Amino acid sequence: MKNVYIPKSYKKPSERVKKSRVKRTGIPFLSIFISIVVIIGIGYSLYSPILNISSITVEVEDEILQKEIVSRSEDFINSQNSFIYNNNNIFLTRIDLLEQYILKEFPQVKTVTITRTLNRTMNIGILLRTPLAKICEGEICNILSEDGINMGNDVTLLASIQPEIRGISLGNRGEAVVSDREVRWLKTLIAEYNALEGVRVNSIQVQQKAENRIIDVHVYTEQGYYIMLDLDTDIMYQARALNKVFISQLSLEQRSRLEYIDLRIKDRVYYKFKE
Repeated sequence: MKNVYIPKSYKKPSERVKKSRVKRTGIPFLSIFISIVVIIGIGYSLYSPILNISSITVEVEDEILQKEIVSRSEDFINSQNSFIYNNNNIFLTRIDLLEQYILKEFPQVKTVTITRTLNRTMNIGILLRTPLAKICEGEICNILSEDGINMGNDVTLLASIQPEIRGISLGNRGEAVVSDREVRWLKTLIAEYNALEGVRVNSIQVQQKAENRIIDVHVYTEQGYYIMLDLDTDIMYQARALNKVFISQLSLEQRSRLEYIDLRIKDRVYYKFKE
């Protein structure tokens, strides 16, 4: 039997297999370790105070409203926290829910814009609605905005707002109480007749409504008489017609004796003196 020649550099296959096994088992272990470290790091960043909101700023001139929005926003953000979700984290805070909350709780706010900064500050930009008049039912009065929304009963604003509108349901805070067409009509009415010399709109009484639509109104002036108008009246045209009558026929002294002026028919101005 012949002897088999084995070179000195020859290595048994089993040795190579063992070393490759060591290498293959070492790589998965390292990957698992790195993954655990990354997960712990992310978890710490998300749930530790290191990334929590440091401050909230509100961009609005009214200081009382500013403080109220800051306080209520902080309470709302904290109320959304849970064991599995840190809503205080500047990058995790649900700003969409916060925007909805502010619009619901503060009907005087028209739009909300929320931004986040890297120094963990949350900026809340506020655009307020513009008051048009106050709407009253009995002794209760709320503020009507220029876009037809019930803005609530801010006492500081109510005292300075004129005119007063009656005959419209107050509805709920934050809800539209008149249509777009009606609010545009009312806004034009107030502006045009207040612009006439010797006229100041004191209150508006809705005389007739149908299917939540204003049909007919009486506009009461500080001078003691009222003006009869309906929703189909061309406000601007009839205001100019009335102004011509004031200039040519009715002096300021005569106007003080008026009971009413009827402008519901185009190109016509009817009036009656008190008996």
